[in-house]
Amino acid sequence: MGNLMTSFNAGVSGLHSAQQSLNVTAHNMANAQTTGYTRQQVMVTDSNYQTSVGLYNNKMQVGTGTWVALTRQVRNVFLDAQYRHQYGRQAFYEANVEAAYELQDMLGELNGEQFSEHINSLKKALASVATSADSLVDKEELVATASRFIQSAQVLQEGLENYQKSLNTEIKKQVDEINDWVSQIQDLNEKIRKYEVTGESANDYRDQRNLLLDKLSHHIACDITEEIDGTVLIYSNCGYLLDEDVQCRLDVEYVSETTKLLKPVWEGTRDNFFVTDSLEYSSDNNTDLGSLKGLLVARGYFSAKYTDVPQVPVEDDYATRLEYNLALDQFQEDLKAYNQSVGASVVMTLQSQLDSLVHGIVTLVNDTLCPNTQVELVNADGTTSKITILDEKNALLGDDENNTVGTELFSRRSRERYTKVEGATYVDADGNTQTGDIYVYLEEDPSDVYTMYTLDQLVMNPTVLRDASTIPSVYNKYQEFPGGYATNELMALANSFNDDVGTLNPNSKTQYNVSNFYDGIVGQLSTTGSVWESVIQNQQTTVNTLEEERQKIMGVSTDEELSNLIKYRQCYNASSRYITTVSQMLEYLIEKLGG
Repeated sequence: MGNLMTSFNAGVSGLHSAQQSLNVTAHNMANAQTTGYTRQQVMVTDSNYQTSVGLYNNKMQVGTGTWVALTRQVRNVFLDAQYRHQYGRQAFYEANVEAAYELQDMLGELNGEQFSEHINSLKKALASVATSADSLVDKEELVATASRFIQSAQVLQEGLENYQKSLNTEIKKQVDEINDWVSQIQDLNEKIRKYEVTGESANDYRDQRNLLLDKLSHHIACDITEEIDGTVLIYSNCGYLLDEDVQCRLDVEYVSETTKLLKPVWEGTRDNFFVTDSLEYSSDNNTDLGSLKGLLVARGYFSAKYTDVPQVPVEDDYATRLEYNLALDQFQEDLKAYNQSVGASVVMTLQSQLDSLVHGIVTLVNDTLCPNTQVELVNADGTTSKITILDEKNALLGDDENNTVGTELFSRRSRERYTKVEGATYVDADGNTQTGDIYVYLEEDPSDVYTMYTLDQLVMNPTVLRDASTIPSVYNKYQEFPGGYATNELMALANSFNDDVGTLNPNSKTQYNVSNFYDGIVGQLSTTGSVWESVIQNQQTTVNTLEEERQKIMGVSTDEELSNLIKYRQCYNASSRYITTVSQMLEYLIEKLGG
């Protein structure tokens, strides 16, 4: 009788297992098209065995049926981690390539004109003045052309700065989304723990959480650890976003009050969310993950200028080999800093290149019209100091009634080019001691933006705006043809636009002249965007491949589920027939025993 009752229980447990399997299969089929749904599977195992001793003291075990151990999600943790890793890398380069395309649009169209046209117009205006140096009309046209050149450069610079600031909105949005997603994951952790501690499965909650973790990996790189109670911990950039029941939120603050550019920080400590301010990135050390990091890299942390670009030292500029080697060592340090900041950011790179180009043109024109020379100034105590002054012997004069000397075309907003010192005693380049009035050049100081010929400070010289005839174009008394027009020198200035002025960045050795420097900027930006586009395409292929592999495991196949439906139905029917048979046997035995 006991064995029959045990057999009866075995049939009932089989009935329950088949019913649970049918329910899960139907649930799978109902959610076959649900985004993020993970296929579920019933794990059935043997129930307890009844052990008895046989006639010859041999042990006999009788099964009591089956039981549902768990209803599990069919996922591969390794594939999940790889998918999120590659998805984050794709998002990083998408943020950068979007910035590159925005910048290309800025460069390609500026009030209907490309900036390169303003450079060419300036060159033509200089050539026109050279061929007709006595023409006030051509000089006024030069002033107007130079003014348009400066204005267009500053409009372009302002556009770049505004674009930098506009990314604040997207950075703030992504920080808020990260906080919101982590908060939702925290809530789901609590629900999963609550249900699974009772032995029930919380697979639908797990699906919601996995979807949020996929979204989170798009914005930031993070490590996911699942605890024994089913909850997950989220670790990112040397800190926990979610640690057990505690959420550490992110916030934003300005990099500095002058830039007004936002950066993500930990809400409590106000420490940078990203451990280092370096913008340098590499796939080798996984610093190219997440759209948030991509935005910060593309945007940069400040508006870059020509002074942020280190210049390769020229050995001939140094008196000794030791001085040259020291300068070379300093250049290597500066180059490293450049690559970690300006060189890594597409926006800052473009800003520094544009400012370098304009500074190069301004310096070229001003130094030709107002050449400088170095002398040893004799101080009151007899000591000497090296200073830079206007080279009056080689400087051209204006065609105005005063034959003005030292009139630059481009000026600094808050600083004159020269300051006059009367009755100075100095030793000139030929070693002769001279006494007289000199014009001391007010040097550019990289630590003081107001002293530099940078786009922020550039204006047209008010003197030439009032009277274009003050533009230097006449030989002085020290030159071969005093009072004559310096046609050759002015034409040489126009032709110098074809001379090499430098490289696009300190990592390159390709030299560009004034005329094609801007084309080089545009070309480099286009090439960089194309390279990133190729990276994105490769990443998309990798991400799609990983997603296909994930779906092979976690996705629902309706054909397979229909097959399972038939199988579990047969199991259910078999268990039913088994129970009916055992019931009939019990009924028969009871009738016989009763008779």
